This record gives sequence, C-alpha cells and structure tokens, in this order.
Amino acid sequence: MHKQVSWSLLAILGLTIIIGFYLRNESGYGTRVDHPIRADARDFYMYAYNLRHKQTYSREVTSLENINNPVTPDAMRSPGYPLFLSIFVDELPSNRTIAKIIIAQMILSTIVLVVAFGIYNCFLSGYWAAAALLLTALSPHLIAANSYLLTETLFCLVLVLSGCLLSLFFFRPSLYLAAVSGLFLGVATLVRPGLQYFPIVLAALIVVKYGRRKGFYFVAALMIGYFVILSPWFIRNLKIIDSTSNDTLKINFLHHGMYPEFKFDGLDKSYGFPYKYDPRSGEISKSTTSVLKEIARRFRDEPAQHLKWYLIKKPIVFWSWNNIQGLGDVFLYPVHQTPYRSNFFFKWTHFLMRYLHWPLVMFCAAGCLMVWLPQFKNIYPEKSLYVARFVSALLLYFTAIHIIGAPFPRYSIPLHPFLYGMAIFCLHMLYTSVKTRKANI
Repeated sequence: MHKQVSWSLLAILGLTIIIGFYLRNESGYGTRVDHPIRADARDFYMYAYNLRHKQTYSREVTSLENINNPVTPDAMRSPGYPLFLSIFVDELPSNRTIAKIIIAQMILSTIVLVVAFGIYNCFLSGYWAAAALLLTALSPHLIAANSYLLTETLFCLVLVLSGCLLSLFFFRPSLYLAAVSGLFLGVATLVRPGLQYFPIVLAALIVVKYGRRKGFYFVAALMIGYFVILSPWFIRNLKIIDSTSNDTLKINFLHHGMYPEFKFDGLDKSYGFPYKYDPRSGEISKSTTSVLKEIARRFRDEPAQHLKWYLIKKPIVFWSWNNIQGLGDVFLYPVHQTPYRSNFFFKWTHFLMRYLHWPLVMFCAAGCLMVWLPQFKNIYPEKSLYVARFVSALLLYFTAIHIIGAPFPRYSIPLHPFLYGMAIFCLHMLYTSVKTRKANI
C-alpha cells in the first residue's frame, strides 16, 4: 500500500466506518419506498424468482392462478444482480423479502467503505485517503441507493473490489492478480454491462506501463479471467436467442439519450421521458441502425443544439446531484419516509454533501486530466501515479459512454467512491505542486 497506517489514522478510519454504517443502518430501516417492485426493480425481482423457483432466467410475470406454469427464457438484462437477489427471493414480493435484501445491501455498502480505502491508500497519503473515505461514508446517493432493488449497491461493491485488485496489481504486478482482476471485472460487467468495453482501455494502460511484451502477458491473463466469467452467459444466449446479447437495452440507451435537455421538442411535461411523447419512438427504436440514423439526422438538422447537448450538457447531467426519473434529489423512486426528512444528522450530512457536490465534481474533472501531465512523474511514485491514472480512465470511460447514450445521474452513483478519491487527489496534487515550488525557490 501507499503508506503504513498509524494508530491515530486507524482510529479516524474506524470512526468513519462506524458513522457510515450508522447512516446506512438508519436509512435501511427508516426508508419506505413507494411501490418498490416497479419498472427495473420488477424485472430484477422476477428474474431472481423464476431463476430460483423455475430454473429459468426470465422476467416473465405469471398470475397467482398460473404460478407453477413454465416461463419463457430471455436475455433482456444481465444476470449479475438477479443472481444476487435469488439468494433472498424465496417467495413472491413481500415486505419481509424486500427487508432482507435491503439489510444485505446495507452491509455491502458498508464493505464498500473498507475496500474503497484500500484504493485511496494506494494513491493518497493517509489523512488525504481518510478524507476521501469520509466523503464516501457520508454520500447520500450511496446510502439512499441501498433501499432500492436496483443494481447500484452491488455494482458499486464489485467495481471497488475490482479497483482495489487492480491497484494492488499496479503495486505488485503478477499474472495471478491480473487474472483475478479480470474475474472481478467480469462479475461487474454481468451486473452492469456498460463496463464491457473498459478492459480495452485498461489493456492500453497496462501496455503503456509495462511495455508490449510484459504487458501482453498481463493483458492476456486479465482477459482470460474476464471471459471465464462472461463466456457462460454468452454461450447460454447463443442457445436461447442466437446472439450473445439482446440489443434492446443498448437501443434504448442510445434512443433515450438523444433528446436535448431530456425533453421532446422542448415540451416541459416530457422531461425525463421524452421518448414516451415522440410519436416516432417505435420506428426509431426498431434496431441499432435505425436509432443511429435518427441521431445522425438530428445532428445534420440542428448541429449546434445537439453538439451542445452531447459534448457539454450530457456530462453535466450525468454527474448532477438530482436524479431525473424518480422523485429527484438522491431518490430513485418516490419514498413515503426517509431519515433525510426527519433526522437532524441526516439533514446535516445531506446539506454538507449537496453543498460540496459541484466543487468535488469540478476538482475530480481537473484531477482526471492533470494526472496525465508529465510533470507529476517527478512528484509521485510511479505506482501511485498509475493507480490514479486507472481511476481517471474509469471515470472518463463512463462519462464518455454516457455522452453517447442516456446520461441519467442514477448511473453515476456507483462511481462516487472514485469521484471522491480523484477530487481529493486533485487537491493533493495542487497542494504538493505548491509545496514543491516553494521548496525550489
């Protein structure tokens, strides 16, 4: 790791994790979601139910009268999160089952804090890493996400586990660590398939760091681990739908993100759901080709408006505080009750994190660019610098992916531990640069 952890720092870290657990525990027990089994959550629940009780991966909902009837397999959504849910889904949706899932996600979210510090300590000095950890512990987005039957919490954990393993790899490179990192990246991709092209970016970073020959072996090990996890899913899909994946979600991702300001023809009431108001939605979303043709046509007809939307406003929307398609603020679906409305400490942490949000995003963006500048090679150990560059590459990758498609802020929530780490690293770079200049005067 970057530095040995002192006893005083351990005490601070322990207190931070206790605070983080308290917030997650109180939120988990004190939040009541309005109709939690809806939209995406309903799909995930039924996949888990049918997988466990009918040994079929299907989101098909059957009536109580036909509950034992077989269902039709499909490949609409990746199986990572439904596989996790299947541990708990021993009956049709009930408050008891939902409570078990929320408690499990509350625990996973607390584990995120411990693992995230492992990443921070690889490229930040101890107390700077503790500052990043505190932000992660207080994050209302990460806390509120635990109350929903959605992928955010599980994806965040698997992503930080992958990040921790890759950080260790950059400190102690080995074929074993590369392969295990690939395994965890594969699991993360099964939870959220938007990660599927990141190994290509990571491969380029590894080759730059270790050279073509040595880098090739590391990349090969990583890719073997990655495809060991993904291959069974691809093979199953080839048998079921004659393709490695269903393109519906990819088409929707491109389609839903093509409307400037998330509005259809500037119509205010269409905000967040512009595709529902577009009379040509069915025609546009017939195939990947049809949606790409429509996007190209819109760029030809109104180039300035769409360039502004794609290159400037989409990144801002993606990293914004408020969620778009839910209640707003940090909530993904409406809630009847939450400690963020009644508990003073929750209100205070919410106010603090909301006040800090845009400064942190700006520092993160600056850090993602600064970390690639050559002058920092003489200031930071090479291993620490490459961990920071990995974090930068991950954040830039997801921003680019959501510039192409729908930049719903919900999808940035699992990236918040990396956001906070890079924001603090930017402050550390500025501090270290000023300190180095003064020492050279």
